[in-house]
Amino acid sequence: MRSEKHMYDKIFELGKKRGIVYPSFEVYGGLSGFIDWGPIGVRIKRNVEKLLRKTYVHELECLEVECPNLHPEEVFEASGHIKSFADYMTECTMCGEPYRADHLIGDERGIEVEGKSKTEINNYLSEIKCPKCSGDLGEAYSYNLMFETSVGPGKSKKTTYLRPETAQSTYIGFNRLWQVARRTLPFGVLQVGRSYRNEISPRQGMIRLREFNQAEIQFFYDPNNMFVEGFEEVSDIKVEILDKNEQTHKLSLGEAYREKVIGNQVLAYHLGVAYRFFQSIGLPGERLVLRQHREDERSFYSSDTWDIEYISGELGKIEMVGIALRSDYDLTQHAKYSGKNFSVTTENGKFTPHVVEVAYGVDRPIYCLLESCLDDRGFALKREVSPYDVCVFPLVKKDGVDVKAREIYGKLKKEGLSVFYDKAGSIGKRYARSDEIGISYCVTVDYDTLEDDTVTLRVRSDKSQVRKKTSEVIGIL
Repeated sequence: MRSEKHMYDKIFELGKKRGIVYPSFEVYGGLSGFIDWGPIGVRIKRNVEKLLRKTYVHELECLEVECPNLHPEEVFEASGHIKSFADYMTECTMCGEPYRADHLIGDERGIEVEGKSKTEINNYLSEIKCPKCSGDLGEAYSYNLMFETSVGPGKSKKTTYLRPETAQSTYIGFNRLWQVARRTLPFGVLQVGRSYRNEISPRQGMIRLREFNQAEIQFFYDPNNMFVEGFEEVSDIKVEILDKNEQTHKLSLGEAYREKVIGNQVLAYHLGVAYRFFQSIGLPGERLVLRQHREDERSFYSSDTWDIEYISGELGKIEMVGIALRSDYDLTQHAKYSGKNFSVTTENGKFTPHVVEVAYGVDRPIYCLLESCLDDRGFALKREVSPYDVCVFPLVKKDGVDVKAREIYGKLKKEGLSVFYDKAGSIGKRYARSDEIGISYCVTVDYDTLEDDTVTLRVRSDKSQVRKKTSEVIGIL
């Protein structure tokens, strides 16, 4: 593995330079935990989301919904977020600097304290000084991560929250979705959108944000029929597994299920689908680990939870997707608080469906993608996620060469290709700019093109250049 010292800084600097990603509100000094996706970054992000929809909507035939970012208070009372969606934080007694307790303990002591009691966390904090001023740290206290606001004026004002996840609006729409799904289980529902968490100390830019993009899929199952058709499609995928006892296994998913390393076929299947999706966008398998949550970190309503993590050379483990057996907790809670009935009746009787949640971040996998494909010329993106299919360059801006280049540009666009036209600077600099943002092909139009309708087709991967007829280039692309 190549040296990755300061790789995050390299990625972010190149991202800012080429319009991929940069800090929000820069002219006012920025605001921690917020980023802007620039014109190039938006195109990469849309392509990643397109492949995700291909996987879940086209191939797995999931429904898709789009729901509000603001939710009324009752939704989060039912889900438990108001009571328990919190992290422990501490503040320096001298300078007042706030810290997220588990991150501080991890940074200073190298100890994982997620799931530990408040007393245990305070014991660790008592041995740590403030990194900023060396002052003593105060006792840990619970800090709710949701953004609270209100809707409406005067007496009609209603307390609301920006959603910390997309899932809850899918659950409360279950009865309508059940009808659309022809009252048949299992079925899945995808929701792609923004979520919001008022993080104590957001850091590492794209990795931990206060406003971020999610793609969450809720699969509703008959609890007595937790099997999937098509498991054989992913059963041969070889993976590295870290189980809840922190034992490492290198097995195929079929072997992992048969040997009970992964105890549920539905979980094994969805881990395979997610693993295959990450490879489809260009993430190398040797950087991916399937990690099972320990007993002391798993949510109380989940009988089993797994993450797929990317092993970053600089930032360590980065969680990209979480997959959880959530039982009937969510539908049961909303039935209790709303007074509505969320049970179904099938040939197997009457019951409340169980949920398998597949929860992707969108921003984090894109950072992992940029890190994994960084080379000495920029980002060597797969064409499927590249911001453009091809660039068109006129060698010169005179003698009709630029007019011909515009004509070819138009033909390529009519074929449904995403095309970037660039006439600024030397041809070498234009090649370099296209290489930096990962465009697979460049077409250069020159004087010979005016004579014989051939162009130079350059391939980023090996910098090879060949002469081709325009019609041949269209076929290749």
